[in-house]
Amino acid sequence: MDNNFYHLPVLLEEVLTGLDIKPDGVYIDGTCGGGGHSDQIAKRLSGGTLVGI
Repeated sequence: MDNNFYHLPVLLEEVLTGLDIKPDGVYIDGTCGGGGHSDQIAKRLSGGTLVGI
C-alpha cells in the first residue's frame, strides 16, 4: 500500500456545512476513498461515530 497517497477533497466546506456535524452524531462516508472528507468529519466528533466504506 502506498502511504504517500493524498486526496484533495472537493467542495469540503460545502459538505461540512451541509452535514451540520454534531459531535455525538453518527455519520457514514460511502465514498471514503482517500479519506479527505472523513478526516475532517472525524476531527469534529467527540463521542460520535464515523463509518467509512
